[in-house]
Amino acid sequence: MTIRVEGLEKAFGRNHVLRGVDLEIAEGETITI
Repeated sequence: MTIRVEGLEKAFGRNHVLRGVDLEIAEGETITI
């Protein structure tokens, strides 16, 4: 199984910390953002 994320965004109030992040996670992989 693969998980795909496209255009991930995260903000804390007016402080944008992630903009347009694309990633693909294969089975067995561990990631940290």
